[in-house]
Amino acid sequence: MVVIIIIIIIVCYAYGMYKLFNYLKDKIDKCFIELDSIFQKRINLIPTLINIFKQYNLEKDTIKKIILLTEKDYSTLNKKEKIDINIELNKLIDRLWQIADSNLILKQNPVFLNVIKQFNLVEEKINLRKKDYNTIIKKYNKIIKIFPNMILSKILKFYQEPIYSVDEKTRKVIKIDYRKND
Repeated sequence: MVVIIIIIIIVCYAYGMYKLFNYLKDKIDKCFIELDSIFQKRINLIPTLINIFKQYNLEKDTIKKIILLTEKDYSTLNKKEKIDINIELNKLIDRLWQIADSNLILKQNPVFLNVIKQFNLVEEKINLRKKDYNTIIKKYNKIIKIFPNMILSKILKFYQEPIYSVDEKTRKVIKIDYRKND
């Protein structure tokens, strides 16, 4: 009788944890889909940005690196690869902003000013979604690391998910004053 009760408790626990793992995994997937769609919006802005920098013959090496990153078939990449590409893009785009900040002619280009505004809107959205994504990832990863959940998660094939971690510099939305000097 005691053995049957113990088996029932173990089965109920395993079922409950399976449901929790699935719930959190679904939530992670939904958060990443939202984040990924915003990543795609940023990638869609990059050709305009590249053309502007090419027009002024600026920062050729950075442009080449950006082109290499963005010419991959983004839809075939996994979460970790997409996150890594976007972290690298953050760094490269930040380099372009530094160059743009010191270039008076570029600062007065209306197309560039529009691209900056669009990038800032996208970056704000990325920061919000990244926070939601990382919050649920941390909760999920913490739950599957705890004993006996770690055993059950391996049996059920639930593994840790990548966190979108970046340094403080890349977390900030780029806010540069591009008002025309009169």
